[in-house]
Amino acid sequence: MKKTVIGMCMLFCVSIMPATSFAGVDFILDIKPGSLLISPDVDGFKVENSSYYYSHSETIEGSGSWMPTIKLGIGFDTPPLYIDFTGGFGHLWNSAFNANMFLGDVAVRFKLNRVVTLGPHISVVRFDPTWEGDSYTDSDDVKLSGCTGFMPGLCLTIGGKIISFSFSLDYLDASFDVKTYNGWRANEDAIDISGFSLNLGALLRF
Repeated sequence: MKKTVIGMCMLFCVSIMPATSFAGVDFILDIKPGSLLISPDVDGFKVENSSYYYSHSETIEGSGSWMPTIKLGIGFDTPPLYIDFTGGFGHLWNSAFNANMFLGDVAVRFKLNRVVTLGPHISVVRFDPTWEGDSYTDSDDVKLSGCTGFMPGLCLTIGGKIISFSFSLDYLDASFDVKTYNGWRANEDAIDISGFSLNLGALLRF
């Protein structure tokens, strides 16, 4: 499924490249501070450590994570659409774990009128996660593996060419493998952070 989606996006981009010979080239700054990821499978993940003398456990309650990002890149301004290539970084966090993020993105937005654009995009996202835990565990007790995920979605902008309000609805496909130490045990061998994300921010073109 992943290869199919990527292949379709690449084929579409190649098919419209001839139009870029008449395009202007812009510098792009894409900032999305208001990004929320909802990962249903995160809720209920549990680690525990018990013996004859004590019993401790920590459980993730809830499925939401903040995920702000900032990206830079170049874009091609053609009469019917914008074709943008950007890369950047972000951070994902919640009460149990956090992760540095590194992103590459391609977006194709059609000009519906003078102020509105709409179209698909796909991001490749590299996560470097760290377990934070609560009062009993820390990153020495629970190790999370890095992973590369894919995040296709639909992006919308409203505003002028130089600065516009930006919104996207995406689906993230990614999970972290889990290893436990010092007597701790997890109820699952992976934390699946896959889910839908709502992303709000601003897009600047220069």
